[in-house]
Amino acid sequence: MHPAQLIYSALNPADTDRPDVPSDIETGVCAVTGDEGPTLPRKDLFGKSFTDGAVLAAPDSDRVSVAAYVALRYKWERMSSWICDGETFSRLDRVGVRNAVLSEPPDRPWCTYATTSYKKHGALRAPINGVGRRVWLFESRLVDCSDTDLVADWWVHLNAALRLGFGRPILETLDCPTHIMRKVGLRGWMEFESWALPRRNTALYSFLCYLLPSQKELRNEIMY
Repeated sequence: MHPAQLIYSALNPADTDRPDVPSDIETGVCAVTGDEGPTLPRKDLFGKSFTDGAVLAAPDSDRVSVAAYVALRYKWERMSSWICDGETFSRLDRVGVRNAVLSEPPDRPWCTYATTSYKKHGALRAPINGVGRRVWLFESRLVDCSDTDLVADWWVHLNAALRLGFGRPILETLDCPTHIMRKVGLRGWMEFESWALPRRNTALYSFLCYLLPSQKELRNEIMY
């Protein structure tokens, strides 16, 4: 199974953003999925500027399946963060991504993509998840969130540091200005830095930093 097939199955024909399918359908091998079936000319989907052949299952094929054509031309597959289980395709904002990461996943095969650039085809790289597997595609990095206890532990550490007064850019880079150390406390920074240093370059650390509450969310917490 390929993410494009899940997305195709989930898209409602009544969705006005769902691409129309051209009529020149022939049996062939899909360059994207490697499966044989109803296909369209590859050039209808990928232009000459496409150079990402390494992610294709059958890069030498000049055909793409109807499912791949519809899924990859569906603008929200590229221009949003999303989660799809073959029955629903849900667009997500950053808070929606956070909620999806920290809650129970679908009970059927699913795939998901989190983006800040809104330019790339998430369906070309997103893995299919099954029972016990929670791997997100975050831009071009795979983030394994399958160990829920580990994710929860890191999330607690990052949130505690954020609420001490170390902003997201500081947590991402571990470059803390002296005046922030003085304001928040050197000991608090040293304890967090000691924990974060061996984790900073991991995909999970970067992903969880991205999901941290914004300053507006923190202010709303104080208000309520």
